[in-house]
Amino acid sequence: MGSGASRLFAATEFWNAKDPSGWTEEEIVLLTTKSPWARESVPNIKNVDDPTGGSVLGNAGRSEDRRRAPPKVIVRWESAQPILDALRAPLAADFEGHYVLSVTNLPLAGVRRAGRGGETTPDDTLERIQNGATLEVKGKDPAEAGIARRTRIGSILFGFSKDQMRVAPSDGEVVFALNTQQLTLRTKFETKEMMYRGKLAV
Repeated sequence: MGSGASRLFAATEFWNAKDPSGWTEEEIVLLTTKSPWARESVPNIKNVDDPTGGSVLGNAGRSEDRRRAPPKVIVRWESAQPILDALRAPLAADFEGHYVLSVTNLPLAGVRRAGRGGETTPDDTLERIQNGATLEVKGKDPAEAGIARRTRIGSILFGFSKDQMRVAPSDGEVVFALNTQQLTLRTKFETKEMMYRGKLAV
């Protein structure tokens, strides 16, 4: 993160200065969209031929895709206590004992399949997306997502077992990585900035 963003967070650390009951709507929006626990990230869109004989996009589609910038994705630590305090909604029981991150606005399109009718079907199933998600810390083996769930608003929740990897304040940088047939995404978080009331909140 750049020094400008660090100064912004330092100047707006209301999450450590105020009780959650006193957070304003604007502060909650900031915390859940642009904070140490919520980062905007731009995916790298692949131009990959469909192994069944079709392609992710036709020639015209590929030209249009190159002209249009990929949408910004928001990656957020849903299991972090400040996010839980802001949203006031517990995680599903399935995510007990997991670090949970959400990805919102992920651009996954359908593909034109070869064969009768040329139906358009989802290119990346939830299982395949889950298989491409990892949590990485330098000096530790990457943790693979053991759970993936879609939310009502279309976000995807990924659960990483704490038995696989523990994130510590001294780790420095934590990277959420996603590699699917259509795209790659890497989003970095700094543990020193993710302190909430004296403790690492992840």
